[in-house]
Amino acid sequence: MFRLLILGLLRDGQARHGYGLMTDYRARSGHRLSIGNLYRELARLAAQGLVQSGVNPPDADPRRIPYQITDRGRQLFDQWLVAPLNQDGELSTKIIFMDQIPNPALTRLLDRWQEDMWSRGKALVREREDALAKLTPDALTRPYNPLPALLSRRLKHVTAELEFLEEFRADLDTWVQRSRSATPVKPDASGVGQSSAKRPRQRGTR
Repeated sequence: MFRLLILGLLRDGQARHGYGLMTDYRARSGHRLSIGNLYRELARLAAQGLVQSGVNPPDADPRRIPYQITDRGRQLFDQWLVAPLNQDGELSTKIIFMDQIPNPALTRLLDRWQEDMWSRGKALVREREDALAKLTPDALTRPYNPLPALLSRRLKHVTAELEFLEEFRADLDTWVQRSRSATPVKPDASGVGQSSAKRPRQRGTR
């Protein structure tokens, strides 16, 4: 996910060096990046053709090499940004770049995330009920089974994420209203920015 984070920081097309990316990330997330890890990942991304290095102006520090995202890197990032949530912690990373998605597509994306999370919660409820049903009266004499507790923990996490998404959408709606006069982001070949019918929001996990 680290490489996608860097691609997202470069998604606007501006060429920036590692220190600028680190500063931008800290301003957006409140967290720090290791400058050594950042430059190593930039080198890997350049080798994969996802970013390209530029040339510093004559009066610039030669150690600060500017990097810019390529079309291939932009396409990879855009596909990931609108994809379903698959990993723990992925939502936090994607939220950093919500301002890069046009409003109609953003509404569709958040609807889908909530629907997917709601479905995941329902599945966890069924799994937990099945696990509890298998606990017989003599379960205390058998080896410890952590599955019900772990399923309960995952369910609470999904419930909390759903509640967060509701609050986030309310805050986002306020931001959108304040930025209506801004020029909308144009859709590109990756499909980001294409509008679709709004789906109903899902609430809860039961």
